[in-house]
Parts: sequence; C-alpha cells; structure tokens
Amino acid sequence: MDMYQAVLVAVLVFTVPGFLTCRVSGVRAPWAAAASIPASFGIYGLAAWFYGLTPYAYDARSVSVFTVFIIVLAGCWRLGALAVTRRRRDRARRRAATEDPDGADGSVTVESLPEEPTVVEADRNPATESSSPATPPAAATGAGDSGGAPVAPADTPESRETTGEGGTIRRTPQEIPAEPGVRSAEDTRERSRKREERWLAGSLFDPVWVLPGTGVLVSFVLLVSRSLGLLREARYGLENIFQGWDVHWHASVVRFIQETGVASPTRMGELQNTESRELLFYPTAWHAGAALVRELTGMSAIAAINLTSVVLPALLLPLAAAVLAWRLLGNRGLTAQIAAGFAAIVVAPMPVLYWVGYYVGAWPYLAAVGMAFIVLGLFMSVPAAPVRAFAAALVFVGMVETHPSAATIVILVLGLWWLLDLLWRPVHRPTTRMEHISFRVRDLAVLAATGIAGTLILLPQILTGLGQSEEVKSFVAYEDLTRSESWWVAIRMQTRHAGDFGVNEPLLWAAAVGGVILIVWRRNIWAPLFWFVSVVVTVNSLFPFEDTWWTGAATQIGALHYNTPHRLVMPVAMFTAAAAAVALATVGRLVLLGPVRRLAPVSAPLSVVVALLGGFLLLQEAEGEMRVVSEFAIGAARDGRMVDSTDLKAYRWLAEQPLAYEGTIMSNPADGSGWMYPYNGLPNVFRHYLWPTVSPNSATNRMFWNPNELGTGNLGHPDMENEVDRAAQILDVHYIYVSPPNFWAFQEPIPEMEVELWNTPGVTPVYKDRQVSIYAVNEWFTDSELDRMRAPGNSPEPLPPLPTRAEAGVSPAGSGDGLRPYHHRPSRALRGPVEHFESELEKEMWESATAAG
Repeated sequence: MDMYQAVLVAVLVFTVPGFLTCRVSGVRAPWAAAASIPASFGIYGLAAWFYGLTPYAYDARSVSVFTVFIIVLAGCWRLGALAVTRRRRDRARRRAATEDPDGADGSVTVESLPEEPTVVEADRNPATESSSPATPPAAATGAGDSGGAPVAPADTPESRETTGEGGTIRRTPQEIPAEPGVRSAEDTRERSRKREERWLAGSLFDPVWVLPGTGVLVSFVLLVSRSLGLLREARYGLENIFQGWDVHWHASVVRFIQETGVASPTRMGELQNTESRELLFYPTAWHAGAALVRELTGMSAIAAINLTSVVLPALLLPLAAAVLAWRLLGNRGLTAQIAAGFAAIVVAPMPVLYWVGYYVGAWPYLAAVGMAFIVLGLFMSVPAAPVRAFAAALVFVGMVETHPSAATIVILVLGLWWLLDLLWRPVHRPTTRMEHISFRVRDLAVLAATGIAGTLILLPQILTGLGQSEEVKSFVAYEDLTRSESWWVAIRMQTRHAGDFGVNEPLLWAAAVGGVILIVWRRNIWAPLFWFVSVVVTVNSLFPFEDTWWTGAATQIGALHYNTPHRLVMPVAMFTAAAAAVALATVGRLVLLGPVRRLAPVSAPLSVVVALLGGFLLLQEAEGEMRVVSEFAIGAARDGRMVDSTDLKAYRWLAEQPLAYEGTIMSNPADGSGWMYPYNGLPNVFRHYLWPTVSPNSATNRMFWNPNELGTGNLGHPDMENEVDRAAQILDVHYIYVSPPNFWAFQEPIPEMEVELWNTPGVTPVYKDRQVSIYAVNEWFTDSELDRMRAPGNSPEPLPPLPTRAEAGVSPAGSGDGLRPYHHRPSRALRGPVEHFESELEKEMWESATAAG
C-alpha cells in the first residue's frame, strides 16, 4: 500500500468510530468531528481492556462489534435526552397556555425550546458577550439556556413574559399574534428564517467552522507531508527502526497485540516480565489504534508505529490549538474563527511540541496532550449542552487510556475555569435569589457528574495501576541552572532539545499581547493563570523551589509527568500559541474596523480575505521555521546507532534457525537487540530497554550476569548442572544474542556476555558479523544441528574452531569420532542449595530433575 493511502486509512481509523459515536449521542457534526479522535481512542482503550478479560482477540472484527455496542449506548443516551427534552417542552407549553392563553397554540415555546437548544450557544462564554441593537438576538444570549433563552432584542413595556422551567420567555408585540393561530406573512417569514438559522448553526454547512477547519487541515498537511517526506528519505522508509528508548516498547506492544490478540493495559506484564509475569499496568489505547492500522493496511508493526507517530499528533495538535483559541475568546464571532485558524498553523513549527515530542519518543504522551485541550473544549460546553456529557466522558476516557498524565491538564484548567468564570457567570441567567444558588450548583453538578462518569468507567484499570505511580514519580531531570535562568527557560520554552533552535521572540510578544487582550477585553483570567501555573511546574522540574505547600503541589503535578521539563512545558506552549493567534486575529479585526457595526458588511468579508492572506504568510513562515528542527527530529534517531543493517541481517538469519521461535533468546536489553521481537517476532527475553520486574535471584538475573557459567559444572563436577544452566532451562533460552554498544553512556559493557562466551563450554558460537555474535545453548540442540549452523559460509565471518572430542577426552584420539567438534552438555542434575524459586513451575522442575538425578 502506498504511504499516503496508508495515511488515509490511519485518519479513518482514528476518526470514524469516534465521530459516529459522538454524532449519535447528540453532538452536532463540527464538534463531533473535533472530538472524534479522543472518542475513537476511548473506544479502542475500552475494547482492549474488555477483550483482555475474555478469550476473544483484539482485532478489527472484534473492535467493530464493540464500536457498534458503544454506538447503541450513545443512541440510547440520545433517545433518553430527547424524551427529557420533550417532557420539558410539553410542561412549558402547558404552563404557557395557563399563564398566557394567547400563546396556547405553542407559537412561542416551540421556537424557544429547540431540540438541542445550546449547541450554538455552548460555544460561547456568557460573560464575554454583551447585547447591542446591532447584535442578532440569537447571538446576544450568551451561553444560552438549556431550557429556553430570551429571544427578544430588548425588554419593552409592551413585551410579555412567561416564566417556566425553560426560563423567562419574552415576546415583543410583533411576536404576539392578533388572534390565536393567526400569523402574518412577515411573521411566517421570520419564523422560517429562524428555523433555517437553527438548522444551519452547528451543522457541517455552518460557515463558522470554515476558517478553523481550513487552518487545521493546512497544518495537518504541512506536518504530515514534511514528516513523511523525511521518513521516506530514511533507509528502509516506514520500516526504519527509531533508535529511541520508549519507541522500542511501543513497537513491542503493537507486535504483542498482533501475535496474541491481547491489548489490555492490565496485561502488559505478560509482555514485559517474561519470567515472572508480574502484573504491569500500561495504557495501550495508542498502541491499540496503531495495531488496527497495521491490520487494515497489512504493514508491519514497525511501519504502523512510524505512521501513527506522524499522523496522530499532526491531527491532534493543530485541532487542539484551534479549540483552545476558540475557548479562550469564548464566542462564535469572526475574531474567534480567525484566531482558531491561526492557532492551528502557529502550533506546527514550534520545536517544543510536535518535533521534540517526536524526537524523544513520547508519542502516546504527545497525543494525550493534544487530546487534553479537545477534552477541555467539550467539557466546557457540557453545562450549556448536557447532551454532550456522554461524548465528554468518552473523550476523557480516550485521553486517559492514551496517557493518564494529561488528566492533570484537564482537571486544573476546568477547576480554574469554574472558579474564575463559570461560578460568577453561570450558564443560566438567574432572576431570583434561589436561582443564583441553584444555577451554580447545577453547572458544577453537570461538570462533576460527567468527570465522575468517565472516572468510574476507568476505575477497574485505575485500581490496577495505582501501585505503579511511585515508579513514575521517581524520575527527575534537574538541570544546572540558576533560579532566573530556570524561569526564562520555561517562559521561552527552551527546555531539552528545543533550546537548540533559538527563541521565537515575535511569537512570545504576540502571546503577551494576546494575554492582555484576554484579560482586558474578554475578562478571561483562568487562561493566563493556568499558563502561569504551568510555567511554575516547569520551573520546579528544572530547579526545585524550597519546600512550601504550593511547591509540594507543583512537585506532585510534575511527578505525574515524569518530572521532565520537555513534557511539562507543552501546556505552556499550547497556551502561548493560542494567545498569539488571539492577538493576531484581534489586532487584524481592529485595524479593519471590525467593531464598527455599520461597516460590518464591508469589514467582515474583508477580514476573511485578510485572514486567508495572513494564514498563507503564516504557512510560509512555518515551513521555513520547521526545516531544521524537522530534520533533527525525524532524522537524528534513525541513524542505526543501536540497530543497524548488520543487526537486521542477523535477525533474519536467526529467524531461520532451528528452535528460534520455540523458546527465548537472551541478550542485553541496553544494546537494543530486543528490537528483534517487533522486527520479526523473535522471542527475546527483553521486549524493552527497561529491566523487567524480577527478584535478585531470578533466572533472568542469573542468565544475564553469568552466561559464561553455562556448562562449567558445579560442586567440582564438570558435568553437573549449575544454577545458570537451570536458569536457561527455566527461561527456555535457546540462543544468546550479543550486539554492543549500549544505549546510554553510563551503561557499562558486560564482559561475561561480550567476551567470555567465546570460551564458555555450554554454548556454541554459530554466527559472527561485525559487532553481532550469536551463540546456541548446547542443551537444546543435537550435534548435527549445531554443526549445520556452523557450516562454512553460514556465518558472514569465520567462526573460531571448537575443541574436538579427542581434545575434550570423550573419544579416543585416533578414532574418526575423535576429530568431530565437541559440544559440551551437563549430564547430571543440579545438586546443592537453591536459594529461591521464582514460581511453582520452577520448583516443580527442580524437584523432578532432582528425583531423576
């Protein structure tokens, strides 16, 4: 399949299930499209966990069944919401008929209680909108009222009011028919126009979404074309192995899903802890999505993760920046549309986001950060449009299933937004003292209930992974900086690797202007405050503050992000990009006299034209800025420093040898040889650079640290098994693969493996090519199998001769048999103390071997 055809398949996999689910649940098409990716990964994450509890495999067919089930649930939710809405309409009609007989025909309440009354208004901040004679009534209602908002442009003595559960409904004399059931032609046309506006607003044909959508699409194409273009130039293209720490694990997980059908985050111990099978929780939604791409495109696990690593953040980051800019301004006006489109483009070349996130291999984390701001955008609309709660809970699940650390972003922002905005300016406009309390309680309850629902769905997995939080918190990445330097590093976003590409001063100044605009014009305090909190947390990870209650909180937040500044600075970068876009859009509208309403017929289309030209200029600037950083991010980790063509050749050779897939292969995880597992499924003991969970006396430790003792005897008996021989039996080790150097500079060579195996009696060297050496454990092979593997020409480099049977003293010197190579195998069972049994299986094997003794 062509690379760009595979991109299309990946886009469909990442969006279609989530879009359908959100749409069926009652979310209008544009927001359903925006939420489609985290919603899809919510489905994949839940399906992975569910099928991990059953004998069924996680694959395209089973996921399709699960997706249909989730869509049915969404449909039930929507039907329930419609039933509630219909009951409220009927109740409002009855009250209106009782209190206002002239409106008994329903001519008022039907218009004031639409099917999804706040979808349009939910995209606004009620506090940042003010009505004016030039403002259309629908646009002047702020956040709207889930039960009915005022529809008259102003209150007049002649207007009539009806107060019901839907709120206060005001009607001007023009809206009151002279006689019940009789409407003028003008009134009919007005009603028709309103119905058309309601149908258009929030639909795919709503022009409000054109500019934001254009920015997102352009940015996506820019990132994907640049990344895949560089990847195509790399050796092996999509099959190129990324020489990075985390990526090794990502590839192994996708291969594990391919081979076993197990994608459950609670069963990753089966992959990582080969010997102990110790429980390991690791969120796998990212890998579950990549596994579907692999299956549907027919590509390898390595190609699938390479494609996913490009397509997913290229979709999410521009979309997240656009949603964030939209929410910062808090309305559907032209300025917000332009800002959202600009933000999607501004975010593309920023080194600290896509490019550094890609280079360090934090691929699921980068995706989760992008999802976080989409989750925020949807959550902020739930108090005004409760029908979105189902979708909001699902996208929250998808984000956490991708990487739980991003939940701190959502919780902090929502907390600040509620405390500094929604609490003071609730969605419903209260008219009584009781409503002042009840409306605020209602907003908080809707938000909390949605978040709690998402958390309860995840609760079984959360409980499984609680014990591993301390391991995440143990990471630190302090740098040698002064206090003032640490502040500037965070503000300028010059953290690890990003500092090599200079400071974008115009972006910082634009963001500063945008922050002032948000505070002064839009009365938005929560966004600048969260930006400051994110800066503080980043500074604390660079150079810890002295212990206080607030620094303790900063430390706890940072700990959930591995205490790494290059991760913690990402929310700072997202808010910086969105604020800069707000400044560009606002200043542009001011210059073109956008606030002068009499000039709106001219300034509005002119602003669109100028915005398109400005977007084109931003695009040209972005292409130039990302040229160097993209070459670094894509190319620097694909140079073969850990796994090169020599290793790949050795993997292919080993895959053709006897028993290669029937046991395990021991190696040093630090040298990257575990890539043989995702490459062609060779069962390496280590599927990650990280050491598995085993006890100090485990078979894994004995085999790793003392492989040179294989076949050396025990208790003075050269033919007796020793504990390393027993470890090889427990792990079923058939081959030992050696390929230095190690990944990190601080990782010392292992001479017992790299040097002494050449003279170890219990193994036979069968392959040598440059840095690669492969040894067969004699116990598992016949002499003829070992001789065939050592046949001349089978190994790229000549192998050292083995001692003959005569030299080993097992055959007469003059006999023909004495000239044959000798392959030593322990012939007597282990006798002596055994300190520790890793499992009941090991104990049973020991007891049976002793009994056979």
